[in-house]
Amino acid sequence: MKKYFLEGSKIGNLILSWFNFFLFFSMRCCWSGISKTLGYEKNYDKLIYWLPVLVWVLFLVVFIVNILLYFLLKKERKIWSFICNFFNIVFLVVNFVIIKLGAIDYLDYVWPEFFKYLGLSVLVLIGGFFIFIYPKTCLHEKKLFKGLSFGIIVVLLACYLVNFSFNSLTTGPVVYAVEDEYQIVFASRTEARAWVVIDDVRYFDNYNGSNRTYTKIHKVSIPMEVLDDALEYEVHVQKVNYRGPFGGYMGRDIYSKYSFTPVDSSDGLDYYAISDIHMAMDASVKAANHFNYEFVVLAGDIVSVVDSFADANYVNEVLHKMTNGSVACIYARGNHEVKGKYAEELHKFVGANGEDFYYNFYLDEIYGVVLDIGEDHDDDWWEYYDTAFYKEFHQEQFEFLEEEIKKEEFKNYKYQLAVCHIPPVFVNSRKNHEETKAKFTNLLNQLNIDMCISGHQHDLLIFEPGKVTPNEVLTYNPLFSSKKTYKGYLTDFNFPCLTVSKRGKTQTDSASLTNMNEQIGVHIVVDFNEGNQTITFNTSNGDLVNVVNPYADINYNEKIIFKLN
Repeated sequence: MKKYFLEGSKIGNLILSWFNFFLFFSMRCCWSGISKTLGYEKNYDKLIYWLPVLVWVLFLVVFIVNILLYFLLKKERKIWSFICNFFNIVFLVVNFVIIKLGAIDYLDYVWPEFFKYLGLSVLVLIGGFFIFIYPKTCLHEKKLFKGLSFGIIVVLLACYLVNFSFNSLTTGPVVYAVEDEYQIVFASRTEARAWVVIDDVRYFDNYNGSNRTYTKIHKVSIPMEVLDDALEYEVHVQKVNYRGPFGGYMGRDIYSKYSFTPVDSSDGLDYYAISDIHMAMDASVKAANHFNYEFVVLAGDIVSVVDSFADANYVNEVLHKMTNGSVACIYARGNHEVKGKYAEELHKFVGANGEDFYYNFYLDEIYGVVLDIGEDHDDDWWEYYDTAFYKEFHQEQFEFLEEEIKKEEFKNYKYQLAVCHIPPVFVNSRKNHEETKAKFTNLLNQLNIDMCISGHQHDLLIFEPGKVTPNEVLTYNPLFSSKKTYKGYLTDFNFPCLTVSKRGKTQTDSASLTNMNEQIGVHIVVDFNEGNQTITFNTSNGDLVNVVNPYADINYNEKIIFKLN
């Protein structure tokens, strides 16, 4: 009995140390947050900065010690058992404290990493079984066990070698508006070639004259007038089973047909916008689907980190559920979507001008610009470890906007719309990107913008021109916050700007990112005859939200009406 107790104790300690080590390692995306919580920003102590790495090394040491004790400790040693139990319990508490203090918002990234390591650990155990244990067991003599094991290995190897998998459309199409074209984006289960058919004409996803075949994400560009006239299209994917130097073997052509409704400004405009959903797909889709709209705007931070194919494709998952590929979509990159190892591939997954996330677009009587401030702190911020160079990137956009002003195309349209994840009119208490925001504001003023859609602040904020003195410290409307002042300020802007980044049911509740059931979006209806636009914010349940101007003594109630510029 004592022998079994010792064995169980050693196994328990080993499993717990494994769990602690890999759970902490899976929370790497939160390590800088740990340093921040411990006060790194107060004195920039290098020990605090590197502390998560040092703690991880300590977790590793304890894990290795538990492995050695399991194999080397033949007799019960209470002192070793006590030490192992103590560290394992302390580390378990540490892990769950970290989750409680903020990592809980990133569990959608943590658990996939953790289960990946669980799978690898199982493979290691299986390998260890066949190397060290199997030869000493009666299974070594069982032909059935040998045959089954060998057969499973052969089948798995064959499937890998011949790329045996069935193809399908895994994410239906999203129609992005970029400049004067639509970029239709969709995904397939396997690497495949893809094309779109409109009026019996095929438009391919090509690379320098040849079909792309080694990709699961597909982007096909279509002239706007072609799809606007046709009102329907087909998307096709075809797996390439083998692509050789002198031939290949093609799979089945899989396709699906979709209807499309272009923007029609003859009776006004009707569109929907939402931002900062941070993986709350169902709540956001539910909020948007209370309305029929002509196009939809996603203003960034749809995911928290772009760390995988699924993360990069998440925007398409959301937009296809919202639109079923039937209306145009506008996307602006958020500051969280510059983070992660797949962030550099994001332009392949969403509407973009080449690799750039700033561009103009035209939808019937709408002239629009999409801007991209990038990260939310200045380039020398410690969390970017000398990889951020957005100052030059902002200069490119200044030149882009200056050229747009010179061309004066915006004057030919009834409605001018700007989209930028970080609100250009709002300088926060840290005073980040002050010069950039002032320059953006000045240029947007010259473009005669009627509406700017932003997010980022995780609040429902109304910035109405002329209601607050520019460049002066802000004072809260008591209906929005009990605090008297806010150390930020507003730039000198002449257009309304809305942030649509609130999770919850009201403008002032404190719903956290872990509340995946509630998201607030905004519905905007433009009446050109009356020369105004009516704005209503709504919850996932369809309830209208009472809103106030956060920095002016204005209660808009459930409906805001702004005049067009």
